[in-house]
Formats: sequence, C-alpha cells, structure tokens
Amino acid sequence: MIDDAFEMHAPRKGAATVLAPLERRLPPPGPGEVRVAIEAAGVAYADIMLRQGVYAGESLPATPGYDFVGRVEAVGPGVVGLPVGQRVAGVTVTGSYATRRNVDARWLAHAPEGADAAKLVAAVLNGVTAWQMFHRIANPAPGEWVLVHGAAGGVGSLLLDLARLAGVKAVGSASAAKADVVRSYGAEPVDYRIEDVAARTRALSGGGVVAAFDHLGGKHFRKVSMAALRPGGTGVLYGAYDMTRDGKVNPLAIADLLINARFSSLALFGKGQGVATYSAQPWRDGRPLAYREDLAQVLKLVGDGVLSPLIGATFALRDAAQAQRALESRSVAGKIVLLAA
Repeated sequence: MIDDAFEMHAPRKGAATVLAPLERRLPPPGPGEVRVAIEAAGVAYADIMLRQGVYAGESLPATPGYDFVGRVEAVGPGVVGLPVGQRVAGVTVTGSYATRRNVDARWLAHAPEGADAAKLVAAVLNGVTAWQMFHRIANPAPGEWVLVHGAAGGVGSLLLDLARLAGVKAVGSASAAKADVVRSYGAEPVDYRIEDVAARTRALSGGGVVAAFDHLGGKHFRKVSMAALRPGGTGVLYGAYDMTRDGKVNPLAIADLLINARFSSLALFGKGQGVATYSAQPWRDGRPLAYREDLAQVLKLVGDGVLSPLIGATFALRDAAQAQRALESRSVAGKIVLLAA
C-alpha cells in the first residue's frame, strides 16, 4: 500500500516563501480515521494566518490546508460508510496541502462523482460557511435584501449565488474592477473604495438589509455592516481579514478588532438587531450532524450544476507559496485552489 506523502510545509512563521516541500511516511489510519488521496485543496485566509503564527489553537511547524476533496485509500478500525474508493470532502483546518493524509472520518461527507475537483473544493470550507451563515443564521426571506462584503471572493460569490437561488436581493461590496462579477450573480455592486457602503446599501434596499456578511471585522463591522442593517437585521461576522495586509500581520487592525468589538445591548434591543459570529471549525465539532448535512447538500448542488463556485486561479501543490501570495494580494476574484492529483 502506498503510504508516502508529499506536503507543502510551514516550518516557521514568515512570508509565503517559508513554505517548503516535505516528504514523509504516513502511519496506517488509526481508529476512526481514513487515509485519503487528495485531488485538490483550497487556499484559505486561515492558511495564511497559520503560516504567520496568529491562528488561534494552532502552532508551527505545521502543514496548512483547511479543506480538501479526495478519495478514500484505506480505512481504520471502527469506520463505517466510507469504503475504499469513495470520493469525499471535508474541513480539516490544517494538513491538506498534501498528496495524501489520514483524516478523522467524522469530518467527511460524500462528494459527487464526475464533478470537477476544483469546483468541489471551492464549495467545501467556503460553501459550508456560506450555506450555514445564509440559511442557519441569517435565513432571509425571498424579496428581502442582504449585504455581502468581499462579494467577488470565494465565500462572497457563493453568498450571492445562494441569495439568487433563494429569491433574495443582494448588495455586493467589491472593487470597481470586480463589479461585473457581482452583477453576474444578479447583485447590485457597490465600490467600497469610493462609496459610502452603508449609506448606498440603505438607499438600494429601501431602508437597510436584513443581514450583512462581514469578513473584515474591527470598526468596519460596527461602522459599515451594522450601520447598513434595518430594524430586525443581523450582522454576521466570519473573519478578521484586516488583521493581515500584503502578507504581514497588522497590529493596529488586531487592536482595532478588540477595541471595536463592543455593542450596546440596549441599543441592539431597541432595534431588534442581532450580532452573530461564524467559524467553520466550531460548527464542525460542536454541531457535526448539521455540518455534514450542510456540506453534503452544498456538494450535491455543485455536482448537479445548480451552484457554481467561482474559481479564481488554480496552482500545482508545489506552487502553494505563489497561491498564498495571490490571495494576500487580493488580485483574484473567486477561490484559489491547489491541485494535488
């Protein structure tokens, strides 16, 4: 049985250039584990935070890789329902910049055959994040309005697609260069560089949105996302993208995130508004049934051609550093994918 793995590893914190090839022998899958041959892995903002040594709960050295699509090669004791040869996908947090790995079977969902690996992996972390924020947290009704920041990105474009499928109207905040991407999903683009996003959103939606999805954090969440809400709306925070700029940790943004993460409960109560946060790992571990159900649903929609994740660029696994630099530069619309197979 093949048990060698090739990985792109981060031995220490630093710029993307610290990522280096690593070859190692895998042990047999343990109880509750399966070995998978990886076809494709997603490139996530969390991978960059890991490499920079600022991802909570993880330390270096480590191999990045928050999600993957692949195929079961071997099954450990106690695993049922995942036979050898089964195509699978899952959120792993780390370790998936690799050709193969052992993974906890509880994190896996069946992936459809015949679907493009890059499109499938673009809907694993990003897809389950968008689906759970949209349907389980915000749950807007047809005809209502939502605001999506980073609307041409991996999660943002999927949120726009989910809104379109649900008959929900959307405002997409993005640079002018990506406005056509936003329009292609039926959303109204707003150029965050030159426009007052909150004011423009309130005008377009006739008084505010029922949900604002924010991956930036800090004062942006309070001054833009919450300011764009109508009474009864919910601000959904799912990241802190401003913590890094140009591949470097931004200490001012970290301080801003902490200082400005305060809301008056009385003021929120008076408007009937809510603040919700989302992170895929706690949902995966704390609500595993919902996680697997939602991931399987998203992957099926991709396989059926109903949901079409936006692929910004694909790179070979060995070019992981280049892929991370592309994400850091914010120059790519859509999901960046590493092809391992």
